[in-house]
Amino acid sequence: MEMIRYEIQKEDTLHSIAEKYEMAVQDLIDIHNQNCGLTNVIIGDKIPIHLQYIFLEVDPSRQFRTSGIAFTKRARYRCELNNIIAIEGKPSFSAQTKTEYLFSSRKQDDDILFMLKLEDYVNSIQPQEMEAAFHLIREIEMIRDIVVYTQSEDGEIKDIINREELSEKWREFILRKAPEIPFYKEMENRDPETIRDFIENGNREFSDSEKLGKVLAKNMLYHILLKSQMKKNDYFSILQQSQLFPNILLAIEVSRTVVSDQGNTITYRLTGTLDKNRLDHDKIVRLYEEMYQPVIKYSFTEFNLIYRITYTVEKASGLLMDATASIKEQVKNNYESITKFELRRVEL
Repeated sequence: MEMIRYEIQKEDTLHSIAEKYEMAVQDLIDIHNQNCGLTNVIIGDKIPIHLQYIFLEVDPSRQFRTSGIAFTKRARYRCELNNIIAIEGKPSFSAQTKTEYLFSSRKQDDDILFMLKLEDYVNSIQPQEMEAAFHLIREIEMIRDIVVYTQSEDGEIKDIINREELSEKWREFILRKAPEIPFYKEMENRDPETIRDFIENGNREFSDSEKLGKVLAKNMLYHILLKSQMKKNDYFSILQQSQLFPNILLAIEVSRTVVSDQGNTITYRLTGTLDKNRLDHDKIVRLYEEMYQPVIKYSFTEFNLIYRITYTVEKASGLLMDATASIKEQVKNNYESITKFELRRVEL
């Protein structure tokens, strides 16, 4: 353990400081009183008016500092994401991505700051000819390797605290690193307009917390973490970009139900239904005929989406323990985009 001298803020109470450092109020008082000297002893449950500092013991191995903010390490997660494209039920493309994240938090004023740190990223692609494109994707993920954020009660990212730092990393990437990536150089020579669009989209995302938050929420770990922290919403809607058709947003109505409630854990299931009344059916048919029918030959059948997520939360800490997800977007019998995701909490 390490002794620190915590500077008391105007809005602090003994309870809020104890909560911030995940300790009991009485333990906080006892540690402080043993190290503070007679004139700074805390008696009762209020901070003395003259007191400027409180002495605390913290475990350095459970502390993480970024953007000038000290966080308490809460959990480490290992994730496996499998993406499959199937034509007439036969896989034509597959990508597997394994990641490891450190999840930390801290109480600040009336809010909670969350931090996710990407610690490992490994992927494999079939066919291997696609690996060059996924190398670029990996480099972009590494720009967002540490994200500090707050979230709303309905499970959305409210603000990204270190957005300016992420934006600076994006600018450095475009200026110095991207031009050295083979796939980027190839696209720049073959289709410069696509590269210009890529840069403009990145500039927009990294310059605005709301836009960047929506991009991050597409990551399955962020998506499940955010939804697992929701307070009371058992019914909600999400808008999701179609994986099959460009510029098509899918409205999904989601219900949350309790699967099991045993001991110190509770398991939830999220079940999503595609709102077909909000689909531009004619546009989807037209896009299918332009993009897929020349290869598949079969005519358009029926478009649908399956959305299922199951996750378990530890009651005492509120921490996510494990999760599985299955999301399938399909033109029935013809073309499918399948996402399978697994998450497990590992030793901190």
